[in-house]
Amino acid sequence: MSKPSPLSRSSSSESLVDSSSHETTTEEKKSKSSALPVMKTKTKKSDQREDYKASSSSSFSFSSSSSKVHTEKNHDIGKSFKNEIDAARKLNAKKEQWEKFSKSISPDGVLRLKKLNNEAIQNLAEWLNTSFSSKLTGLQIQWNEGAMSKMDYKAAKALASAIQTNTSITSLEITQSDIDNRTAEFITDLIKSNSKSKITKLNLSENKITAESAKVLFEILKTNTTITALSLKNSYLGDEGANVLADVLKTNTTITKVDLSENNITAVGAQALAKMLKINETIISLYISDNKIGDEGAKVLAEALKINPTITLLNISDNNIIGDGAKALAETLKTNTTITTLYIQCNLFGTEEAKAFAEAMKTNTTITTLYIIEAYFSRDGLTYIKMINQHCALNAQRVLIEKNIAAALDLLTAHPNPIDGNVTSVQEVNGLIAEELFLLDKEGKLNTAKVINDPNSAFNKYT
Repeated sequence: MSKPSPLSRSSSSESLVDSSSHETTTEEKKSKSSALPVMKTKTKKSDQREDYKASSSSSFSFSSSSSKVHTEKNHDIGKSFKNEIDAARKLNAKKEQWEKFSKSISPDGVLRLKKLNNEAIQNLAEWLNTSFSSKLTGLQIQWNEGAMSKMDYKAAKALASAIQTNTSITSLEITQSDIDNRTAEFITDLIKSNSKSKITKLNLSENKITAESAKVLFEILKTNTTITALSLKNSYLGDEGANVLADVLKTNTTITKVDLSENNITAVGAQALAKMLKINETIISLYISDNKIGDEGAKVLAEALKINPTITLLNISDNNIIGDGAKALAETLKTNTTITTLYIQCNLFGTEEAKAFAEAMKTNTTITTLYIIEAYFSRDGLTYIKMINQHCALNAQRVLIEKNIAAALDLLTAHPNPIDGNVTSVQEVNGLIAEELFLLDKEGKLNTAKVINDPNSAFNKYT
């Protein structure tokens, strides 16, 4: 057998190498071929993971957007429900408030409310426009302290508008509410524009009404024919406001009661009021206490009262009246036959002035109350005050007896003698009068032990 040639060996060797390489390659291929599916699977999982991440990210993004929309819808629905719930609560609260208003009306038809805030005032205005307020005849209200000065007048205007169309309220009192000039105009408008108004009593005491707004307020009194009582106590009228009112009252024929207490009125304002009293024949009660009219103001008022035929009550207390003013008033009482009540306490006159009043009471037959504080006087002064009180009590008794006799005589016209139809016996007359006195006594209209024990004694004494 021949040996292979080097070339052949080399070729063979190369063939071996090639073969080996080929085998390796084949093995590698096999290895790669066997490993390939694993790598492919890993790649797929990786891809799936990436796809999942992308999908999750996309899904999360979509879910967030959807949740946001859903949340916003829920929020809107919740907000809507909350608004409805709040509205329902407010409506219930308002109904409860209305029920309180209705239940608070007194037997005489007056609703008295204190320390109201602006919201409560607006609720009141709405309630006044309902049928629930039909039984109301009088309204007495107070705002919270300082409320008016802090408000935008919305509540005051609403209240004024509600009252403007009301035809049942006869008494309107808005006190201690910081009512200023602008609010006074609202009230003026409601009285002026309500032709069917039945308001007879207007009380705006303890507010901040100055002479400026009083001009507007008093102007309506020239044409108003329902108001009989007017109170602006503790306001800011001063002499100018007193003068404006005095001019109006010269022609007004319905107002019977005026209260101008605590208004910084001096002798100047008193002079304007005195001129009015010489003309006016309607006013019965005049309150001008706690002012500064002094002796000069008291003098001019005393002169007016010698002429005025209607004043029955005068409150002139706490007015710096020292001497001559008190004596002038005492002198007037000697001839005046209408005044039944005079308040002159808290002035600074002394014993001589008290003596002048005591002397006047000896001839005066109408005054039943003359109030002077005893603590201001000496022993002699107290003696005169005791005399004054005794004469007042005697006048009061005389008035009662005269009323009783008049009432008994009225009964006689309906009690003819059954025999002749015209003549009645003295015994019958006395019996009827005694009976009338007894009935009045049962009603508490007689107040002395003598009359209670023997009604005829009163009749015999004064007839």
